[in-house]
Amino acid sequence: MVCVQYGIVTVPYFLDEMKPYELSIICDSLHLRTKDSWEQARLISYMVAQVNSKKRLKPTDIIKFAWEQSKSDKSKVSQSDSHAYTVEEVEAIKAKALQREKELKEKGII
Repeated sequence: MVCVQYGIVTVPYFLDEMKPYELSIICDSLHLRTKDSWEQARLISYMVAQVNSKKRLKPTDIIKFAWEQSKSDKSKVSQSDSHAYTVEEVEAIKAKALQREKELKEKGII
């Protein structure tokens, strides 16, 4: 109902026509709807902090938003999370997936 509350879709569309995949798209980009408000709040906080500070500040010193993350920061995260799998690990994962598939077929789930 967040979609209706924020005025993104109408109630009849939400209840009768909306597809499940649309909801995930809306939820993933919902933060963009309030982006201007967050920027405004940060700017006001920055001005108050700068007036009361002797050192030079930047708005990002107050708060840094996820949408401001640079490409180098993103690559650092993805590099630290990456893991090179050995052939044995890949084979073990495949075997586990095939076993799970077999169990689900036996239960009639798939």
